[in-house]
Amino acid sequence: MDDLEKLKVMIDEENYPYFNDEYLQSRIDEIDTEHGITLKSIAKELCLVKAGIEEIGLGDIIIPSPRNHFLMLSSRFRKNHTGVVVRVDGR
Repeated sequence: MDDLEKLKVMIDEENYPYFNDEYLQSRIDEIDTEHGITLKSIAKELCLVKAGIEEIGLGDIIIPSPRNHFLMLSSRFRKNHTGVVVRVDGR
């Protein structure tokens, strides 16, 4: 599985398509582990973008916002899962 397919799975593009392949590939091209840009950090950012999708009304039908789903997905890609804030000065 290449990075594009991995990213699509990570951000649940199958169930909630939002980004086109060219955009996702351009984001993958930005990966630079030396500066902290990883596939996981990109996935977290894109999930937060998708969390901003508003609910959609089509006549009498209302499709709820997938906000909670994407916030949960983005939390999987956090660097620090302990909930403890780490100080820069090491204290």
